[in-house]
Amino acid sequence: MLRCKDVARRASALIDGDLSSWEVLQMRMHLAICKGCNAFVDQMRTTAALSDMASNPASVSDTDTARMEAILSNVLKHRKSGK
Repeated sequence: MLRCKDVARRASALIDGDLSSWEVLQMRMHLAICKGCNAFVDQMRTTAALSDMASNPASVSDTDTARMEAILSNVLKHRKSGK
């Protein structure tokens, strides 16, 4: 079983699709039981998606814009609530 620090080291590779099937399975098993790592990887996915959208604004659809607004609204809501 992977430890949290292993997940943190491999998170970018998971998001980029650079892990083997076995490594992906190990990551998914850990993420299924660890809320902290799951939140960390979700946050990295969100950051990667927003970065991609910001670096290529011509390809951003109305759906993407709505998704970005929802993500940013959620971030602001959590900051205000102190979470």
